[in-house]
This record gives sequence, C-alpha cells and structure tokens, in this order.
Amino acid sequence: MKNATVFNVCEVRITNDMYDKKLKEYKEKQQDLFIQMEEHSKADENFYLTASKVLDLASRALEIFESSEVSEKRALLNFLLQNPVLSGRNLLFKLKSPFDAIAQYGKTQDWLPGLDDVDNKSPVF
Repeated sequence: MKNATVFNVCEVRITNDMYDKKLKEYKEKQQDLFIQMEEHSKADENFYLTASKVLDLASRALEIFESSEVSEKRALLNFLLQNPVLSGRNLLFKLKSPFDAIAQYGKTQDWLPGLDDVDNKSPVF
C-alpha cells in the first residue's frame, strides 16, 4: 500500500502555470529576504557607530564638562542624570541608560559576564 501512495504522489505533474507561480513566489520571498538582510546590516553598522560615539563621549565627559558654560553643564547633567538631588554639598544621583551600564562595567572590567562559562572552542549551532 505504501508503494502505491508513493507512486501516486510521483504521478503528479507540475504545469507551466504552477511552476511560474511558485517561481514568482520564491523570487519575491528571496527579494524580501535580501532587503531584510540589508536592513539588518545597516542597523548593525549604525549600532557600532552609536556605541563608539557613546564610549567616546563617556571617556571625555570630565573634559567636556570642565570646558563648558554653566548652561551646557546643566544640559549635560540633565542628559546623564536621573532624578539628581542636592544634599548639602553632595549631589545624589542615578545615571541614565546606557551610562549606568558603562559605569558599572568600567568598575568590574567584566563586559561579558558569563563568557568564561562558555566553551569558546566548539560553537554550538
């Protein structure tokens, strides 16, 4: 019985119209995938450029702050700090994202926590 089923499936013929329709569908899908791939590549490049600018700004923050006018200092603090409060002569604050993560990772030097737990010699797919 199984052989008869296989034989019947093999007897189905693809017409030119069916072929053309499927070819058109696959070409459209292929084009859509190429567009998505290009968009992801652009987003990846933009991410690295933005990350580079953020790290550059973070590394020069003190220099920028000290050379700025009072209004620029206020704008920079508003950009960096979340809910700053002056307590006597002390400024209590929490850094906004992504500066909080940069400051935290700068303290630990562990930018990829858990990486030591992964076997880097044999990738898993």
